[in-house]
This record gives sequence, structure tokens and C-alpha cells, in this order.
Amino acid sequence: MMRLGLYKSPIRGRNSRFKSAAIIFGKRGQRGFTAVELVVVIALVALLLALAVPSFTEWRNNTNLKAAARDVVSSFQFARVEAARRDATVTIRVTTGGGGTGNCTVFVDNGQGGGTADDGVRNGSEPLLREITVPKGVTLISTTRTSYRFTNRGFPVLVTGDVWPATIAVGNGKRTYTVTLAAAGAVQLSGPT
Repeated sequence: MMRLGLYKSPIRGRNSRFKSAAIIFGKRGQRGFTAVELVVVIALVALLLALAVPSFTEWRNNTNLKAAARDVVSSFQFARVEAARRDATVTIRVTTGGGGTGNCTVFVDNGQGGGTADDGVRNGSEPLLREITVPKGVTLISTTRTSYRFTNRGFPVLVTGDVWPATIAVGNGKRTYTVTLAAAGAVQLSGPT
């Protein structure tokens, strides 16, 4: 065992138990770890990483999915508020697809700059208010329509033949959240399924 040093107590006196004591940690001249000890530690670290990485990846994917679903809900709520605040028709356009292609675009659908008003498509120089794109591994699926318009009072524009409530699915292949828009304008998030 290696001798690290001698500890001398600052307490002086005849009855002191701490007058002098040696702390011995190993044999003299031994330094570091043996190869066997190092291999055992590396094997334990590798085993812990092998157990933790899959659950961390699944946790990250589920977190991205839930964040994307909440972004869709907040986009609908934002569109409602902006329609009432601006006293104008505000449209949210849902483009289906996976990470990088699926998105929600919120804009004032007023025909500004040569665009066509109330057509559900951002054209001309209609003001863009917000745009979110779903992350990699998440897919956006609009099951009822691609654009949703809100009147200047914050209510959805009801068109004959539209199915209510409107739903949008946000999934990652294992789990799916459903965003539901009621005819009165309420937005609800449910899931995962």
C-alpha cells in the first residue's frame, strides 16, 4: 500500500488521541489502476449506456411530438385572437407531411398586395403572422381540410359541407395526438393514442 503522508494533529497535549497518525492508502510505489480494474469500469459504463440510450431516444421523440402538437394548438388559438384583435379574417393553413414539410401558417387573408381575399391561400403580400414546422420524426395530418378561417369575432368560418369538429393528427409512428377544432372555435388537444 502507498503511504501518502503523515497527519499531525494541531492539538497538543498529553491526553490527545490525535498527536500523530498515519493515513495509509496503498503500497509504496503503486500508482493508478490495473488493467483489469480499467476494463471492468469501461464494461460497466458501456452497459449503462446501452441501457440508457434507447429510452433517452424514445423520450426525446415523444417530447418532440408533444411539443409539435402543442404548437398546432397554440397556432389555432393565436389565429382566433389575432382575427378579433385585427378585426379581419385570419386563416391558418395546414400543410401535411413529415418533419420539414408539415407546417401551420397563420396569416391575414385580406388580399393585400394583389392577393385574393378569403381564399385560404397566402398570396400577394398578405401579412404572415406565424409559421411553425414540425420537427424531424413528426408527421402532421389534416383529416378534414387544409385551411381554417376565423372571422373578425374569432369564430371559425362555417362552410356548407364542412365536417365538424375538424381534426388534425400529429404523430410519430408510435404515438398520435389529436387536435380538435369545434364549430364554436374551441381548440382541444387529446392523446396520445
